[in-house]
Amino acid sequence: MSKSGVALVLAVAVAWTSVPVYAENNLEMTAVDIEEEMYYDSLELLAICVEAEAGNQGLEGKRMVTDVILNRVDDVDWPDDIVGVISQPYHFTSYWDESMEGTVPAEETFEAVRMELQERSWPGLYYFSADGYSKYGTPWQQVGDHYFSTK
Repeated sequence: MSKSGVALVLAVAVAWTSVPVYAENNLEMTAVDIEEEMYYDSLELLAICVEAEAGNQGLEGKRMVTDVILNRVDDVDWPDDIVGVISQPYHFTSYWDESMEGTVPAEETFEAVRMELQERSWPGLYYFSADGYSKYGTPWQQVGDHYFSTK
């Protein structure tokens, strides 16, 4: 999803909260329905980002990239939602170079996301890079092609 695509999703979400929305069977969607839909859309965005960032890695590497994103969502130093974390300027290369556009997550990527949503395996990971350890955080470990760092 491109930057403009994320912005459009957010704009539509804001608009939805102020006007009635009707499902295919003409039942009005509640605020809870809309919030649930937005939640599942953000999980799809998470899987797309993980695939774009770590699609060439094994399950462990994909799980670790998932945790970097989710850990940031839960930390006061970053936005408190998946879209906000992924779209922060220059934090995820695949978002800013638009390589997420047209990315279809593999089943293994969806599995990595499901596993980490159920229970976080690496709650201390906040950074990763394919070009050596990030200048941010404390270097922790290389897994596959990625170098992971703690806060």
